[in-house]
Amino acid sequence: MFMVSVKKIILMVACMCFLFIAHAAKNYEPDQYYGREYRLNGDTLRYRVLFPAGYNAEGLKFPLFIFLHGEDVRGSDNVMQLKHGGYLYKEQTIRDYYPAVVIIPQCPENDAWANYNVLDGGEIEIPTNPEETKTCAILAKLIEHYLKKPFVDRTQVYIVGMSMGAFGALDMVARYPKLFTAAVSMGGAIYPERLAKLKKFPIRLYHGQEDKVVPITYARDVYYQLKSNGSNSEIVEYPGIGHDAWTNALVSSDFMEWIFNKKKK
Repeated sequence: MFMVSVKKIILMVACMCFLFIAHAAKNYEPDQYYGREYRLNGDTLRYRVLFPAGYNAEGLKFPLFIFLHGEDVRGSDNVMQLKHGGYLYKEQTIRDYYPAVVIIPQCPENDAWANYNVLDGGEIEIPTNPEETKTCAILAKLIEHYLKKPFVDRTQVYIVGMSMGAFGALDMVARYPKLFTAAVSMGGAIYPERLAKLKKFPIRLYHGQEDKVVPITYARDVYYQLKSNGSNSEIVEYPGIGHDAWTNALVSSDFMEWIFNKKKK
């Protein structure tokens, strides 16, 4: 028990460190993230990828970890998407405890990870059966591309999203449930019945109770749907917090632990 507690303390300190760096840095240097492009039918998805130590050793396999950013860093510079998710794996302690192939794609400015409607007051409206976005379709092909790599463990494929990226993470698991092992939504939503076919699929929902952009009722409805499916999903609500649930979620002591404990049988 003592060793487990020490591990959690170390991870919590590490998480606080990377979040501090993420907010303090004026420039988001890619460092060990390699810039890549994936092309499909004339369209391009830019992304950054981080490989774990020893990934090219024969016989070793690692989880695949995908992080989807929010609206504010859409574009084509292939750097700004590292603003939040990138700093998670720049911390050596995280890389040591949770080695993985990390992919952080950048959504083009004229598209989104998932389709949703923005009302006049700024509130989000969730469509019941939205069309797949072009970027989502390309991302699915990119993930399939990496799943063919000999160093990727197909039983551990995780997708995490914040804000617009959280919409995307939920949309992706609804469309491609067989690709993923678990998902995390921070301030996202989806029409609950789109997840009705997901049996026992684990999703953790982080949401601020004072979210005026994506009301927490959306997350609660998703949670109830998942539980009715027999899922061991969880919802973490933050009193007094608005849309930026990720500010608290990313520094929670078990953020990474919950994700990497999930594995397909």
